[in-house]
Amino acid sequence: MMSNTHMIRMETLEKNTERLEEGLRDVLNSPDNTPLVALLEGYHPADIAEVMERLDDDDSIRVFRLLDSVRAAEVLDELDTDTARYLLDNEVPERIAALLDLLPMDDAAEIIAEVTTREKQKAILQDLFTRSPEDAEEVRELLSFKPGTAGRLMTDRFISLRPDESVESAFATVRQGSEEAETLNVLYVREGERLVGVLSLRDLLRARADQLITDIMVRDIVSIPADMDQEEVARLVGKYDFTALPVLLPDGTMAGIVTVDDVVDILNEEQTEDFLKQSGISAEAGMKNLSYFSVPIWRVVRSRIGWLLLLFVGGTLTGEILKSAQSSLHQVTALATFIPLLIGTGGNTGAQSVSTIIRAIALGEVRGRDLLLVLLRELFGGLLLGMLLGGVAFGWTRARGNSLELSLVVALTVVAVCTWANLMGSLIPMLAHKLKIDPALVSAPLITTLVDATGLVIYLAIARLLLTSLH
Repeated sequence: MMSNTHMIRMETLEKNTERLEEGLRDVLNSPDNTPLVALLEGYHPADIAEVMERLDDDDSIRVFRLLDSVRAAEVLDELDTDTARYLLDNEVPERIAALLDLLPMDDAAEIIAEVTTREKQKAILQDLFTRSPEDAEEVRELLSFKPGTAGRLMTDRFISLRPDESVESAFATVRQGSEEAETLNVLYVREGERLVGVLSLRDLLRARADQLITDIMVRDIVSIPADMDQEEVARLVGKYDFTALPVLLPDGTMAGIVTVDDVVDILNEEQTEDFLKQSGISAEAGMKNLSYFSVPIWRVVRSRIGWLLLLFVGGTLTGEILKSAQSSLHQVTALATFIPLLIGTGGNTGAQSVSTIIRAIALGEVRGRDLLLVLLRELFGGLLLGMLLGGVAFGWTRARGNSLELSLVVALTVVAVCTWANLMGSLIPMLAHKLKIDPALVSAPLITTLVDATGLVIYLAIARLLLTSLH
C-alpha cells in the first residue's frame, strides 16, 4: 500500500502543472519578462514542457527563450512532436546546437530528426560540429539508421573494457568514463570493436584486484542487430529484465547500447499507437505524443472519419439484413426484442478476442504457425462462454413469459454467436499478421460491425428452423 507521504507528494506533483499554467497565463499578458522568469524558477522541465504544449506558438517560444540552457535542453527533449517542431523551425540554429550538445546524442538525433527542412537540419549539425565534432559525427551516424530501429535509439556512451586487463585496471577505466556513460550497471568487454563478453559492476566489485576480466566476464551475450524494430527491442527488454542491450552492426562491430529509459518511451508510444488503431483512429505521425488538449480538433476529426465511414458502410449491411427479414419479424414480433441483446453479446465477445490475440501477437506468444491451435482454443472458449451465457439467456427469456421455442432460439443463438465471434476475433488478426499487416489495424469496431451483420443472419436462420410459426 502506498504511504500517505507518497500520496501527498504525488498530489503535489499533479498540481504543479495546474499552478504553472495558471501563473503563466497571467504573466504572459505583460511585456515584462521579469515575473515570467521568476515564475519558471524551480519548476521541473517536464512540468514546463507539459504546460508549453497547451500554450499558443508565440507564448511557447517566448517561454522557451527565457529558460537557461540546461533546462531548455531538457524541456526540448520532453516536448511533444508538434511543439518541438515549431521551436526547432523558429529558433536560431546556434542555440539549438548549443542545447543539443548538453543532451545524450541519441536524444539529440531524435530531436534533429524532427526538424522539417533539410537546410535547417544541416545548419544545426554544422554548428554542433564546430562545438563538438565527435558529438556531431555520432548524431550523423544515428540519423543514418532507419527511424524506429535499435540503431536510431542507441548511444555509444558505455564503459568498454579489455579482456586482458586486470580488475584493478578496470576500476580505473570505470572511474574515468563514469561521468559520460549512460549506464554503469553493465560493462562491455571488447577486443578491438568486437563484443566478446559482458559483466555487471557487482561482479567487478566482488572480484579480486589481480583477476583478469576474461576470467570473470560472461561470454553468453544477448545482443540485437541495429536494424531491429524498436517494438521488438522493447519486448526483449521487458521479457528478460535487461537494463541495456548491446547493438551490433552486420559485421559484428558493437555500435552502441539501448538503455531501459529509451524502452519506456517506446512502450508508451507503441501502446498509444495500438490503442488508437484498435479504437478505429488513424495514428497520424506526431499525434501519438500529443496530450488531449494539444491535438487540434480538425486533426481529431481527420484521424477518425476514415474508419467511421468504413464502419458506416458496414453498418448498412445490418440494415439490409433487417429489411429482408421484415416478414419474419412481423410474424413473430418478439424476435425483434432480442436483437440488441444478441448483437451486443456478439460484438463484445469479438472485441475481447481481438484484444487478447493482438496482445499475444505483440508479445510474441503466438505466431503464424500457431493458427490452428489458436482457432481450436478460441472455438472451445467461445462454446463455453456461449453455453454459460445461453443458459442465462434461456432462463431470462422464459422468466419474461416467452414461449419455450423462442427461448430456445435466443439461447442457441447466443451459443452460436459467441463461438462465431470468438473465431472471427482470433482468425482476422492472425491472418493480418501472416500477411504482414499490423493486426492492430483490424480494430474492435470492425469486428463488431462484422459480427453484428453475421449474428443477425445466424439468429434469423435458427428462428426459421425452430419456430413453427415461421414454417
